[in-house]
Amino acid sequence: MPMQDLNPAFLPALAQKNLKDIKPNILIVDDRKENLLATEKVLKPLDANIHKATSGNEALSLILRHNFAVVLLDVQMPEMDGFETASLMMEHDSMHGVPIIFVTAISKEEKYASRAAEIGAVDYIFKPINSDILRSKVRVYLEIYRQRAQIMDLNNTLRQSNEELERFAFICSHDLKSPLRAIDNIAQWLEEDIGESLTESSRRHMDELHKRIKRMEKLLDDTLEYARIGHDQNQNKPDIIDAYTLIQDVLALSAPPTGFKVEIGKTMADLRVNRLPLQQIFYNLINNAFKHHGGESGVIKVDVAEMPDRYVFGIKDDGVGIPEEYHQKIFEMFQTLKPRDRSEGSGMGLAFVKKILMNYGCEITVDSKPGEGTIFRFAWPKNEVNKPAPMASKSAA
Repeated sequence: MPMQDLNPAFLPALAQKNLKDIKPNILIVDDRKENLLATEKVLKPLDANIHKATSGNEALSLILRHNFAVVLLDVQMPEMDGFETASLMMEHDSMHGVPIIFVTAISKEEKYASRAAEIGAVDYIFKPINSDILRSKVRVYLEIYRQRAQIMDLNNTLRQSNEELERFAFICSHDLKSPLRAIDNIAQWLEEDIGESLTESSRRHMDELHKRIKRMEKLLDDTLEYARIGHDQNQNKPDIIDAYTLIQDVLALSAPPTGFKVEIGKTMADLRVNRLPLQQIFYNLINNAFKHHGGESGVIKVDVAEMPDRYVFGIKDDGVGIPEEYHQKIFEMFQTLKPRDRSEGSGMGLAFVKKILMNYGCEITVDSKPGEGTIFRFAWPKNEVNKPAPMASKSAA
């Protein structure tokens, strides 16, 4: 989720750690104590916890008790040399991605540097060590560690916030539906009790009451489903289908109004796509074109352009168009350009589309002017079949 999309009211709850508050660990491994002390003195200004080991076995024992941001490892050591020590270190999960810098006084032959690179070392420094260069290199890796730790902390906080949002949406959807159903039942009982005595005006009011109750129930359902996108993912094998058939299935579900024609590009039949996420996207966009067309007849065109790493789908209509000042607003939750009393949908359709696409690292754009129709375009990765699909539904735009 981009930071600009976060409601400012939620920002204090993120409790992000300041980079300076994260004190990383450095491991120095050298069989000569004087070298350990000298290296420790060079790195002391970096504000990190420095751990020292005089052998490979001692170093392996330390990585079981601590997480390290960077390891400085001497190559020439008795019993277990630096190369063997590094190889054993890499077998531990806590060391995955941890940079190892070899420090050596042995021959500068390329084969030694190559062996270090094969093991996964990020650098190979020769003695005598230039203090400024060593300190500068280690500082870079410490900053990378701090930033990674901050990102992980933020991701965990956001995950917890999303889980709380989903629980809140579920409570709203479940608990608020009960009183709504009770209101609907009471209204029906009143109609039955009054019977023939109910005036035409009162009957219209009761019909309006029932419509508003149904609309509120849909808003609650759509709010819950919106919160679940990206969390309730399909764990089964992706349902792969050609894009042309997918659009045909969507049209069968949406039942285009009389007078409307949908044209599907021929190249759609050549694409194999994951049904679940794209079905919901196309369903909402095509139904959005029907509902907001503004006329009793029209043409909706669905096509695709192929790029090296993605497809760009387009849904074009010849309707009334959308003023530019609403091009971003229409993707927000509960937004519709029609008055609430005249809108059949919940105003969630395009918000659904945007969130699903964000979950796949994609975006959607709108190109429209009043009286000139509307084109929605969205990119879709070519390797989408290997990704888990967000929960699909038939939520209306």
